[in-house]
Amino acid sequence: MRTSRFYALALLVSLGPSVLADSNNTLLNQQGVVVSFDEAYHYSLRHTNPAAYEESMSAPFALMRTLENLYVLKRVEQVESSMALISAEAHSFYMADQSARAALRRYLNFHVEQRMSEVDWEGLAKLEYATRLDDFQTEEEVRVEHVLISMEDRLFDDFVNRNSLVQNAIATGVEFHKIATDFSDDPSVETNNGDLGFFRRARMQPSFADAAFAMTEIGEISGPVMTRFGAHYIRLIAKKPPEQIPFERVRDALIAESKKTTEQKIREELLDEFKDEVASDLASIDYEVLLGRFLAAHADDAAKP
Repeated sequence: MRTSRFYALALLVSLGPSVLADSNNTLLNQQGVVVSFDEAYHYSLRHTNPAAYEESMSAPFALMRTLENLYVLKRVEQVESSMALISAEAHSFYMADQSARAALRRYLNFHVEQRMSEVDWEGLAKLEYATRLDDFQTEEEVRVEHVLISMEDRLFDDFVNRNSLVQNAIATGVEFHKIATDFSDDPSVETNNGDLGFFRRARMQPSFADAAFAMTEIGEISGPVMTRFGAHYIRLIAKKPPEQIPFERVRDALIAESKKTTEQKIREELLDEFKDEVASDLASIDYEVLLGRFLAAHADDAAKP
């Protein structure tokens, strides 16, 4: 607090004649624009994190920037008003509209916060979890080894012959990892002997994934399976079925999701209470006639110099 008071005092001294003698209330008075303590204080509340107000306002030049920004806003409003860029009626409506929107935000925020404070978020998250058990499962995974016969930089006849060699080796019972090391064009075969490890469906090319996940018997071989890389021969090593994810692992995400959807629902309910008040009146309006009035008024405005 001492730091903020120091900057406030330094600012007031530096401003000289632009500050009136009544320094407890009027902080700036220049070009017919007056900035009072009360409005500067409320401006600071609107533009500062409430949880760190003292720290924020005690930062170097924070008070000066607050007064400076507020003065600029009021001065621009004064100059713009003198230029008559919009009519007095339009300006009056704009100010009333801004005030009404601010009131709406305050009203909604107050009642939303009040209603949400009464919700059992833990219980709501558990209910959501129980009704969506299938959504909280790990994805199925498979582990396969494979042989790739690439089409790149290879004549068609050579491609066909190499596939025939792989198929004959499979048919005669040659160990699959040996087939992979002897024939596969996948560069990773040098380190994994064709074993791709466990993976989820989305990791692989669609046709490859479809074949890998369609196999059910350990040791089953599928192929040739064509992808943009070439022809694949796939042998199933193991499968991991989906597993249920514990509630504790998704609790926080479910609560956050519930809060978001609940907040929106409460806002809609609060607005619907007011909309219902005029529902019968709205139903009785001839909108075709009303549209004509709107368009005519717009045409009159457009015709004005």
